[in-house]
Amino acid sequence: MSTEQAQPQRALAERMERSQVITLSEFQPADPSSWERTSCRACLKTDLVEVLNLGEQPPSNAFVATEDLGKQESRFPLSLRLCESCGMVQLGHVVPPELLFRSYLFFTSSSKWMADHFGKLMTENAAEFVPPGGLIVEIGSNDGTALSAIQRSDVRLLGIDPARNISVMAASRGIPTIAEFFSEPIAAEVAKVAGQAHLIVACNVLGHINNLDDVCEGVRKLLHPQGAFVIEVPYLAPFVERNEYDTIYHEHLSYFAVRPLAALMNRHGLHVERVQLFPVHGGTIRVTVKHGVWRSDDAQAWLKREEAAGLSKQSTYARMAELTIRNKTELPTKLAELKRAGKKVLGYGAPAKGTVRLNYCGIGTDLLAEVTDSTPAKQGLHIPGTHQHIRAPSALNDINPDYVLLLAWNHAPEILARESAFIARGGKFLTPWLEELK
Repeated sequence: MSTEQAQPQRALAERMERSQVITLSEFQPADPSSWERTSCRACLKTDLVEVLNLGEQPPSNAFVATEDLGKQESRFPLSLRLCESCGMVQLGHVVPPELLFRSYLFFTSSSKWMADHFGKLMTENAAEFVPPGGLIVEIGSNDGTALSAIQRSDVRLLGIDPARNISVMAASRGIPTIAEFFSEPIAAEVAKVAGQAHLIVACNVLGHINNLDDVCEGVRKLLHPQGAFVIEVPYLAPFVERNEYDTIYHEHLSYFAVRPLAALMNRHGLHVERVQLFPVHGGTIRVTVKHGVWRSDDAQAWLKREEAAGLSKQSTYARMAELTIRNKTELPTKLAELKRAGKKVLGYGAPAKGTVRLNYCGIGTDLLAEVTDSTPAKQGLHIPGTHQHIRAPSALNDINPDYVLLLAWNHAPEILARESAFIARGGKFLTPWLEELK
């Protein structure tokens, strides 16, 4: 082993027990450019067909500073494809992950609802799978909110997240964090230094990764024989049923159902043991994966339901494409009507899904001048591509709009409860599907 290769090992061994960020760049070189993938991420076959095309879009979290508004923004193709072999729904083009994830402006702690949800996930699964002295690893650990919810002092914690700005926040919470992309080499090194993990958690991260084989091999090596790999991913069924096309963005490379996920795990000596559905993010499945190649009765039941729902049929996505094209016309038309009627409209939330919908529908600052967002790091910046100014939620009181376009619709219950005073004085929330919430 060369001196350069040994350096990351020493860094991990020396710093894992301290709450510091560990950077292991040698393990994960950056991709030089965007490219088109023609094989399925789950089964590796090439039976991919395009089912929806959202055109070229800017990276959804590449927010623009005021002084940069006149500069050209990068745009990349955004097309959705279906694997006719295993039913995996996925993007056809890969944007360099370094561009998307090295600096990240979504913080788990910004939503109490989400923080509570992930904290409960961690504590429940730690109690079920982790003995005293056991190791818990979170892939995509963000700002350490979920891991810090574990109150047990008899377990060891480790976060892995490529966003260096957020990894620093996690370290400040007392969570040792590797500021890198999870990979098989990193997993092997963690196992060598700290032993195998009884619990590996990956929430809303598996869909961000192009090389799923590398991740699964890493999990297989890092996971203790009696351990569990717990995944949360947005579920394909509500994505289709509600036409949630704004959740299609460059960070989300894969859109999971149980069938392709089970096939992927089986190829790596793992199996789906349990599947649970939660309302988070419009519909999320929590999948518990263990060593061994078979399909549990629970997994088999989910596969039957997915077949009945037509989740692997082109016709299902043809209908979704029709609704998407219709929304491209109907949403800006509604905003134009409100403007002509003298109504003031403010956007609520600057999530990635908001960037996608505003850009796809061609909604510029003439129809929607400003949006609010509770994340301080986003405030004062502008939406990629369409350039709406982002303000603090207090702007709702300053502007006193008649309507609020709820771009962060997946947080609707929390937002409506927070803005009850606005609703009480007659204000209305409008979803991107033109549903009025009062």
